[in-house]
Amino acid sequence: MNGEDLDRLGRQVERGSLFTHTALGRGFVRLRELESFVYGLIDALIARGVVTQDEIADAVASVRDQLDASGEIPEPGVALRVDSAEPAPPPVVVDCKARMHICHAVCCKLHVVLSAGEVEEGKAKWDLGQPYVLRHESDALCTHNDRETGRCGIYADRPFPCRRYTCANDERIWKNFEKMELNHEWIDENLAESRPRLRHAMLATPPLEQGD
Repeated sequence: MNGEDLDRLGRQVERGSLFTHTALGRGFVRLRELESFVYGLIDALIARGVVTQDEIADAVASVRDQLDASGEIPEPGVALRVDSAEPAPPPVVVDCKARMHICHAVCCKLHVVLSAGEVEEGKAKWDLGQPYVLRHESDALCTHNDRETGRCGIYADRPFPCRRYTCANDERIWKNFEKMELNHEWIDENLAESRPRLRHAMLATPPLEQGD
C-alpha cells in the first residue's frame, strides 16, 4: 500500500469516526430531551392523581415488550436510495468529451446515494463517514473518477443516478448550456474541496438528480 492509499484510508477512518461520534452525540442529546419531557409529564400526572406509579410501571413494561418483539434495531442513521418502479425517461445525450476541458467532470462531485442492491454488489465504494453515499476524495471528486481522463472507472457498473443523470440544462452546473458557460458561483459554493466534517453539514450537497 503506497502513501496515497494510506492517506485515502486515513481520511475514510477519520470520516467514519466523525460520523459515529456525531450520530451518537445527537442521539444522546435527543434522548436527554425526551427523558426530561417524559419524566416531567409522569410526575405531573401522578401529582394530579391522574395515574398511579404502578399503572405507569405496567404501561412501560407492556410497551417495552412490544418493542422487543418487533425486532427493530436502533441505528445512528444511514441513507439508502429507493428507486421508483416507474421507468425513467431516457436522459438527454451530452457530448462529454467536447465539454470535459471546461467542466472537468464536475458532475462527479455531485452527491449520490446508493441503493441496497448497489451496496451489496460492492462495485461502487461508499463513504464510511456518510453511509451509504458514493465516496468522494479530498478534491471532492468521486473516488472512481479517473483524474487524468475524467472518465468513470466503474462506468459499466455505475450507480443508477449516474446512469440517468444529464447535465443538459442543469442550472446548477451551466449558466448557459449551449455556450458552455459554467455556473462557477454555485459550483464553488456547493462542490468545493471535500473534507471530514459533521454529517449534517455534508448533507447540504444536493443529490445527483436534475431538478432537485
